[in-house]
Amino acid sequence: MAGGKRGGQKKKAGGASVAASDGKDHLKVCGPASVQTLRGQLLGREVALVCCGESHEDAIDLTREKCVVEAEEGWVRVHADDGMGFDPEDVMATQEGLTLPSAKTWAERIIMSGGDDSDSEEEEVCGFLVFVKESTGPKARGTGYLFPGDAQRSPEHELPASAVVLEWDDLDDVAREFNKRRLARERIPFTEQDAIIAERKQLRRAEGIELFDDWLLRQATDADVPVEIVVEASVPVWEVEFHTEPSAGAMPPSPDCIRQLEPDSDADSEDEDDPADGTGTFLDYLYRRLVAQLPQRQVRCIDPRDLGDPQDEAEAGSFQSLLPEPLPADPDDLELNALGVPPRDDDARDNGCGRSAPSGPPLPSWEAYFSAAAELLYYSPQIKADFAPFLSRCVRNPAALRRFFEALYFKTVPEAVAAIGLDRDLLPFSRIRSPALQSPGGKDGLQRRRVELHNVPVRAAPLDRYIKAKGFDPPRTWVSGLAERLRAAGAGEIVDAAKGWFRDAVEYLLSDPKEADEEGDYFLAWLRTCHRDIHDDIDRSDPAELRRLQWAPSSSHPRSKKHRHKLEDISIPDVEEAFQELSRFDPTTRVSTGRERVLAKIILDCIQLRMVDLAAILRVTDAVLAAEPGSNVVVIVYAGVDHTKSVADFLRARGFGHAGLPQQGYTGKEDWGDEPRALTFPAYLHDFSMLFPPRN
Repeated sequence: MAGGKRGGQKKKAGGASVAASDGKDHLKVCGPASVQTLRGQLLGREVALVCCGESHEDAIDLTREKCVVEAEEGWVRVHADDGMGFDPEDVMATQEGLTLPSAKTWAERIIMSGGDDSDSEEEEVCGFLVFVKESTGPKARGTGYLFPGDAQRSPEHELPASAVVLEWDDLDDVAREFNKRRLARERIPFTEQDAIIAERKQLRRAEGIELFDDWLLRQATDADVPVEIVVEASVPVWEVEFHTEPSAGAMPPSPDCIRQLEPDSDADSEDEDDPADGTGTFLDYLYRRLVAQLPQRQVRCIDPRDLGDPQDEAEAGSFQSLLPEPLPADPDDLELNALGVPPRDDDARDNGCGRSAPSGPPLPSWEAYFSAAAELLYYSPQIKADFAPFLSRCVRNPAALRRFFEALYFKTVPEAVAAIGLDRDLLPFSRIRSPALQSPGGKDGLQRRRVELHNVPVRAAPLDRYIKAKGFDPPRTWVSGLAERLRAAGAGEIVDAAKGWFRDAVEYLLSDPKEADEEGDYFLAWLRTCHRDIHDDIDRSDPAELRRLQWAPSSSHPRSKKHRHKLEDISIPDVEEAFQELSRFDPTTRVSTGRERVLAKIILDCIQLRMVDLAAILRVTDAVLAAEPGSNVVVIVYAGVDHTKSVADFLRARGFGHAGLPQQGYTGKEDWGDEPRALTFPAYLHDFSMLFPPRN
């Protein structure tokens, strides 16, 4: 990646060799996909940086047998004591003269081949098998009936008394039931989740594997060298406060271009079948363990993207306590109430994501406002919200975009607002979503949209009221406050280097979002919006691979070259081209197109993604400053692989390296597939003193 070359002279890491012992006397460690260790000098300290990159798995998956994250699937008995069967009209295939084992094999072959008894390469691994015995004994034979995975049992269709019902599902009983509860949108308390993980961890220990949190807590408390931890977790409430401008007014009403956005669509089938609800990640579990057992000062968080809208109910209550008075109501809500438009029946209190509604609406923050772009791109594309009016009317051009975000994350909020001339006249165009749904021309009156409390927590730019870094006036965003505190502590040269790295890294993403985003998320979002026919006819399971393909086979005609799709010619406009398109959008006359919407979201997410990397770099600097000058310190960073790579790249550019470490200080790999994920840590990760050989 571009960037990381700015800021002062490089200092060579002391290249003292470390013995290549592989730590076989210790338990293997499951959690990160890879670990990169670097050594160097920073701010007069000897530093060992341990970057642990993860792939955002759920804790339930990391505790599967032998640490194989991918679920092992097979036929699972379904309790059908109620006698309810399936509609015979839904049957996919029937075969007589089978034993139960042979019926399982027959049905598995069909669902693995895409729903017919052929050798197609297409996979559709779901379904129900009904086996009706027609004789008795251990080798009883009968008839197998295969039904699709979306078939429903009904009392109208009675099962024969000898019938056995099986479903193709996860063979891990605990994980299967846990995920079914999440699919049913049940909110599973963290205490119960943690108890489940604790039990599963004991099973893994019997296999010679421990979960990363146990290794980390042991190192943080028992190591002979000071250990500081940087983790991809939400910024805690004690680091911020709430700011209200003296002349604060109400949130502006939504313009027609926002109210007239089409209704939310249904989620894609793969999203509906994904049990991940954002509350079971290993990162969240790890953070809960760290804050419960370590001093507050030892754990540093880097992610402000949900600032003001935390998942934990207790944390949400803590943020609500920052408010000196209740937030003013959304004028769109007031208008709907005045018109007597009733609430929607599907406005569940958990908002459809396993999270209960807090005692009040999420507190606004600039970070959460812009970070809705990621939610809408990756997780909830069916929700209609729009940043195109903001970029078109409030920002207007790439130069202003750069000035605005550089001020927002390195200067004060008033300076950022002044950089684009944002005032109350322009503020309505910063609205990204409205609770009101209006048909063109208003002929059908106002209707209510579903309330998406957590997916779009901040509906307009928070010009007058927002969370800010504690102790700063004029107000600063959290990351700007962090940078300014480091500057005051004597790390100004590092802050300037980080600023240069951030600028270059963002420009790299914005210059070619398809090529620069190695994970392929932007390309997949672009296909979904702008090339939906292709998106729906290709295998989308690996966006990183998809982005590199010249041609993608057609899912509907997998053997036909005529029907394949040419992907290499599909590109995403760079930031200059994107603003040229957005400049032709007049939000006073029409609703934006899907293409304009996805362009706006990609632009903003490029910045927000690297803002987390920036925070990680600054937090590592903060952790180093916590050590005494001239001393040794270990800084462990646990975050997504993309974030840990950025931290490592930044410090490599400042002289950090792997000299003297076996395997170049690297353990693991990025792509594990269905292989066991437990890592054999080198000896120096069990004894940190090995990273700091005696000075001559």
